[in-house]
Amino acid sequence: MVIVLISSCHVFLGPDPDNSPKGIFDSIWNDFNETYALFDVKGIDWNEVYKIYSPGIQPDMNSFRLFRICEEMLNELNDPHVNLISPFNDLSEKEPFNLEYVKNKLKDGGALAGDSMFFYGTFQEKPNVGYIYIKGFRFGKENSTLDPIQSWAKKIDGILQSLARTDSVILDIRDNGGGSVANAEYIAGRFAAVQKDYIKVSTKNGPGRNDFSTPVPFTIRPAGQKYTKPVVLLTNNQTVSAAEWLTLALRTQNHVTHAGEATRGGFSIMIRRPLINGWEYTMSIQKVTDVEGNCYEGIGITPDEEHIVAGHDTQLDYALSFFD
Repeated sequence: MVIVLISSCHVFLGPDPDNSPKGIFDSIWNDFNETYALFDVKGIDWNEVYKIYSPGIQPDMNSFRLFRICEEMLNELNDPHVNLISPFNDLSEKEPFNLEYVKNKLKDGGALAGDSMFFYGTFQEKPNVGYIYIKGFRFGKENSTLDPIQSWAKKIDGILQSLARTDSVILDIRDNGGGSVANAEYIAGRFAAVQKDYIKVSTKNGPGRNDFSTPVPFTIRPAGQKYTKPVVLLTNNQTVSAAEWLTLALRTQNHVTHAGEATRGGFSIMIRRPLINGWEYTMSIQKVTDVEGNCYEGIGITPDEEHIVAGHDTQLDYALSFFD
């Protein structure tokens, strides 16, 4: 009876997961092989990647070395939504954006709003020019399927009302790490003069390379306290994810000029997977393009007026020069 029961456990539960270095490596590679959405966009032969990195996997290797090899393999994808996370390393960490130079230029040092997600004001030397910095588009604690827009994002209407007498605005989303597309689209609508489709999304729905859903369009719509005077949108290489969705949305509007430097190039929603050894990883499962079919994954969106920062905040100074 005992022998039969033990055998039955293996029949119903299957073999124990392989937590050896090769088992961990193969688990990551296999999941990406069936689920990752952007191999064709990146021009990557995933089988060749396996041949390159699998020989480095040894039965007695330590966790740090295993992590590095898996990390190097995933880095081949050049995807900001692909992260390998362990107790001793998280690839998603980065330095925060420094607003001190901006604060010194704004009247009374500017003001915070919306749980400090917004920083805004007018410039001392150019009081007719407004400034709005958006830290991110994060989900709030009150996230609801009935109202996907967080309360902090709704503060944009009051901010724009306070800047209604300005002649132009610099909208700064440098180092904006993204978050909720719903929040980004809600805010973008305040800067829209006309309704426009701006993005198409296909989601991976099977293990084959071409298994994708029918593309779904997303639309920017004028709404709320609108600001349709001249706007300069500032981005940099740490502008990513939902912030890049907002960038594509606002680039459909004739009164918006995109300046700064190219965005990071990570548009897809990402999913998070656990590994048996306690690590986790994330991956992109969508193919996102603009309405003409251009894909910016791993490349980023290049501004109309590209300006690489050097020394103090020359990107901001360059944006201000539009209003001389």
